[in-house]
Amino acid sequence: MMNQHFDVAVVGAGVIGTTVAWRLAQTGRAVVLIERDHCGAEASSAAAGILGAQLEVSEPGPFYDLCVESRGLFQSFVDELFELTGKDSELKSNGLLQIAYTEVEAKLLQEKMRWQRSAGSEAYWMDEKDVAKREVCLAPCFGALYLPDDGNILATGLMSALETAVKKTCTLLEGVEVFGVQMCSDQTYSLMTSCGTLHVESVVVAAGAWANHILGPLAAECNIQPVKGQLVAVRPQHGAAPQHTVYHDHVYLVPKRNGMMIVGATEDREAGFNRNVASGPIASLITAAQRIVPGIGQAIYERSWIGIRPGSSDNRPWVGPVTASKGMHAAVGHYRNGILLAPVTGKMIVHGVEGREYPEHWQAFGASREGRCVG
Repeated sequence: MMNQHFDVAVVGAGVIGTTVAWRLAQTGRAVVLIERDHCGAEASSAAAGILGAQLEVSEPGPFYDLCVESRGLFQSFVDELFELTGKDSELKSNGLLQIAYTEVEAKLLQEKMRWQRSAGSEAYWMDEKDVAKREVCLAPCFGALYLPDDGNILATGLMSALETAVKKTCTLLEGVEVFGVQMCSDQTYSLMTSCGTLHVESVVVAAGAWANHILGPLAAECNIQPVKGQLVAVRPQHGAAPQHTVYHDHVYLVPKRNGMMIVGATEDREAGFNRNVASGPIASLITAAQRIVPGIGQAIYERSWIGIRPGSSDNRPWVGPVTASKGMHAAVGHYRNGILLAPVTGKMIVHGVEGREYPEHWQAFGASREGRCVG
C-alpha cells in the first residue's frame, strides 16, 4: 500500500464515513476508506437506530430542518443500498409517542406540536384514552405527542449494507491507524498510516469521537468529546411490546422487527473512552422502562452494551470544508444523530469536495460557522 494515490481518503468507517465514501465513489472518484478497527465498530453499530427528526429537536431552526431533510432521504437511501447489496436495513416507519405524565409535561409537548405543525410537519396530541387504545401495554399517562413520520432502523443491518456498498465501490483498509496528515507543497495530502503513506487530493475526517487526533493540528477549534452511552436489549413477553417507539425523559423503547426491544440510553460526559458496562445505569434504564411499560419486568434479558458518541459543545454536527486547510473536510460531531443524519451528511460532503457552495440551510453546520465545535 506504500505510496498509492487516491482522489479522496475518508478516515473512519462508521455510518457517516461509509456513507460519505460510498457517495463520493458514486461521483467517479477513487476513494480509500481507512478504519483503525472494522466497519461500524463503534457508536454506529451500538445505536438504537431511532430516526427521531422531530423527537430530537426542541425548537425550530436550521438543525430541525436538517434532521427532517435527512429523514426524508431515508427511504430512497435504504432502497438504493438494498438494490446494490441485497441487504435489508429494516427501516420501520412506525411513528413515535413522546409520553407526558403530568400537565406540565403535556403543555410543553403541546407547544412543541404547535411549532412543528407550523413548520409543516405532522404532529398530533393524544389524550390518555387515545394512548391507551393505541398502545394497550403502556402504563396510564396524561397523554402523548404522536409523531407519525419518525421511525427507526436496525443499526447493525444498515452498517452491514453500507460495509458491502463500500467494498463494492471503494478501497477499504480495516485495522489501519492514521498517525498524521500533512499538506504537501502541491496542495495534496500525505497520510501517514500503519501500512505506509497514502497520497490523496482531499481528506474527509469522519472518525467520530476519535477525530481530534487528526483534526486538532489542522483545526484546533474543532474539539470533539466522547460521550458514553449504555443500552440494553430485552425481548418482551405476552404482548408487552409497544408498536411505536416510545420516549419519556431521555429514555426510549425501540421495538424491532425480530421482537427485540432496545432500551436506552444513558449519557456520561465524564467517562471518556471507558468501555465498562456498569450495572447501575443498566438497572436505571430497566426501572425507567418498566414505568412506561409495566410488562417489561417479565421481559427476557438479551444483552447490554455501550456506545461512545462524538459530542460537541452545542450537540450539532460540523460538516464541510476546513477553511484553514484546502482539501480538508470534516464530518464530525453528530452526537446522538449519526444514523439519522448520514444521508444528508453524504450530500453535504459531496457538495464540499466538488467545491460547490452550501445552500443557506446547510451553512449553520459548515466549518465557517460561529462557535464551531469547541468542547
